Amino acid sequence: MVVNIFNISKAVSDKNRIKILQMLSEGETNVSDVAENLNVEENLASHHLRVLSNLGFLKSNKKGREVFYKINRNKLVTLVRDLKRNPAFLEILKEAVLDSDR
Repeated sequence: MVVNIFNISKAVSDKNRIKILQMLSEGETNVSDVAENLNVEENLASHHLRVLSNLGFLKSNKKGREVFYKINRNKLVTLVRDLKRNPAFLEILKEAVLDSDR
């Protein structure tokens, strides 16, 4: 669980990843749209999407030559349950998110 806490807090401590999660809460999108919305190169947007995907926060669906991403709601429900059971974990995540705003 310690490694998972570290990886999750590291992932959400990045402003762009928080913005990606916010974008995806409105529906699925592709790398190009993420890059445009964040005003970053596609390779950086792809990196952020890969980090979130590797943690299980995103699902992907290939449509033709493009990959579309959406939030994995089951993973987020599990995370919320874990947060309720472990207040210390919640504090770590809060600090990570606050640090991303600085």
